[in-house]
Amino acid sequence: MELDLLPMMLGLWLVACASPPPTPTAQPVPASASAPAPPSTGAPTVASAEPAPTLPSAEPAPASAPTPAAPTAPEPLPEGTVVLHIGDSMAGALGVALNDELKQHKVKGILRFKTASYIPGWAGGQELPLHLSQMKPDLVLITLGTNEVKMPDPTQRAPLVKKIVKLIGDRPCVWIAPPIWTEERGLYHVIRDNVAPCRYMDTEIVYPGMPRLGDKIHPTINARKEWAKRVVAWLANERRPVAGKPWALRAE
Repeated sequence: MELDLLPMMLGLWLVACASPPPTPTAQPVPASASAPAPPSTGAPTVASAEPAPTLPSAEPAPASAPTPAAPTAPEPLPEGTVVLHIGDSMAGALGVALNDELKQHKVKGILRFKTASYIPGWAGGQELPLHLSQMKPDLVLITLGTNEVKMPDPTQRAPLVKKIVKLIGDRPCVWIAPPIWTEERGLYHVIRDNVAPCRYMDTEIVYPGMPRLGDKIHPTINARKEWAKRVVAWLANERRPVAGKPWALRAE
């Protein structure tokens, strides 16, 4: 009986030796190497797109300031016209240089002055009407008052200033105030307030700090030339020509 079992046990041993070795168990993968798959819900998985980053909104560009218009150059002075200049010694100081300036613009300047003259003499005499009728000026300039600035009551000159303006008629005209040489200002105010429709030119504004001769009244030779240049520039800027009046001036 025991001998019958021996061959059977020997066959089992041979079968065990011929079987392949067991397959090794796979090692677990670390969580950091592969993320576990989400549990299946039966619905297809759709990857959610991350929202695009929001760009900062650009601030509106500030409105550009309008480009200022270039200043308009004065029109050329009217060639062939006549400018009559009357007055006292200060008219003489300005007038010679002024005529030279006007000549460069092909404008004819005529100077008629009397050194020791006064507003009443020009208002009541026949010289101004004679000059106006003979010269037929397109523009009249007046430089009077130098010898009267210290009069006690300058308001007495108001009706005479108006009379001179009336004699000139509808011609364009400018009263060029004499340079201030004393503390008295009353006469300048009277002239300024009664000269309309003529224009009033304040020499202290046109040519402040004008150099004077030894008498501290009249301008130096060089100052007269500079004064003339500034007067012509003032006239050019104030001119507003109209039909029949090439020297019409801007109304104040």
